[in-house]
Parts: sequence; structure tokens; C-alpha cells
Amino acid sequence: MEERDEYVSIAEAATLLGVHRNTIRNRIKVGRYQAHKVVTPQGETYAIARASLGVPAPTPTNEPSQSLSRLVRPNPDKPSQPHALVSTEQQAQADAIVQRLLAPFIAELGTVREELGKVKAERDQFEREREELRRRAEVAEAALAAASAPPAAPPPPSTAPTPSAATDTPEAPGAAGGFWQRVRRALGGE
Repeated sequence: MEERDEYVSIAEAATLLGVHRNTIRNRIKVGRYQAHKVVTPQGETYAIARASLGVPAPTPTNEPSQSLSRLVRPNPDKPSQPHALVSTEQQAQADAIVQRLLAPFIAELGTVREELGKVKAERDQFEREREELRRRAEVAEAALAAASAPPAAPPPPSTAPTPSAATDTPEAPGAAGGFWQRVRRALGGE
């Protein structure tokens, strides 16, 4: 029994100090508590010297009258949260206080939602206008491209000499229409 009073488990140390078991493990690793490993049927664990925890050994005068375990309210987010016995009247008062505290925020949230709805409607209107302008711009670009396209090219001139061309310019033998006629044709003048 003497040994049991000198050493405590990680869970017992956590309960005595009011901290989480991982805190006890971390403090053992950094050497804050004197502990040694022991083998139990569940596996290895630490036996922590009670004196190194800084809490007095239990005696009939300082031993707690009740168990150190507390009632726990079913709360999956915080399973170690202590159970609070609250009457329905106290709960109603607490709910009223919370509602009073939240009222300005809820009102502001409503205002923000309204403003957000207006902004969304304006954005949708701008999107529709932008699409209409984009469509008009495409139509205008197509019309401009059609208007600025060069006219259809005239048919190529015939290579046979015309009677007036034959009389206007002297031709070199074997040349098709003469030098100046070929220049005019190349420049599109004839």
C-alpha cells in the first residue's frame, strides 16, 4: 500500500492536477515529473512519483469526500465538460439573455443580406447589359468588316490586242500589247 501512495498513473495525475493526460505525458518527457515505465496488462505506462507532482499524499483528513470523477454532460465536442444542473427557468433566462445579446447582430445580418441581394441583382443586370453590348459589338464588327472589304476584282484583261490599243502604241514584235500597256495593266489602269 505504501508503494501505491508514492506513485500514481497518468490518469490519476491528470485528475489530481486538473489537466489533460497528454499534458502529463508531455511534462514527463521534458523531465518535469519523476516517472518510470511500468508494464501493465494493457501495455506500457508511466508510474509517476506523487511527490514530484507537488500535491500532498492522501490522508484521512485531506482525502476528498467524494470521488474525483465528475458528471459529464453528453457533448461530443467537449466530452470533459462538467455537467451543470440547470432548471428550466434558469435555462429560459439564459436563452433570453443570449437572444438579447444576439439581437443587434441578427438585425445587422438581415440588413447585410438585403444589401447583398441588391448588389447581386445589380450585378446580374450589368451582366445582361454587358452581354447585349458584346452582341452589338460583334454585329458592328461584322458590318464594318463587310463594308471595308475590297470590291470584287475586275475580270483579268484579255491578252488579245484591241484595235484601239494596236493603233495607239507601237508594239514590239512578239510583245503582247507593248511595254506601257503592260505597266497600265499591272497598275490596274486598263
